[in-house]
Amino acid sequence: MPNGILRWEDPAPVKTPTNKEYEPIAAELQKNPNRWAVVAETPDTPEGRRDANRLYNAVKNGYRGFRNDDSGTFQAVTRTITKDGGGKAVLVHVQYVPR
Repeated sequence: MPNGILRWEDPAPVKTPTNKEYEPIAAELQKNPNRWAVVAETPDTPEGRRDANRLYNAVKNGYRGFRNDDSGTFQAVTRTITKDGGGKAVLVHVQYVPR
């Protein structure tokens, strides 16, 4: 006889914390559709690139206040730039595109 259990029960509900820290920025982008805006600038370091990538993915997936719905979606791109002093930075650009 196999070891284990068989118990019939529904799984517990998922408790995902809601993070809406960028909701005010998302609202401003919705007031200015189809216009790109820089919403974050991080240093071009492993940590900075990671933070920029997390924000990029949050925008693409509708998290952190960038909620995609039937009225429109948010689009994001990242760019690495060289600043005047020669240092590099990663910019996260976002726009709201109505349907």
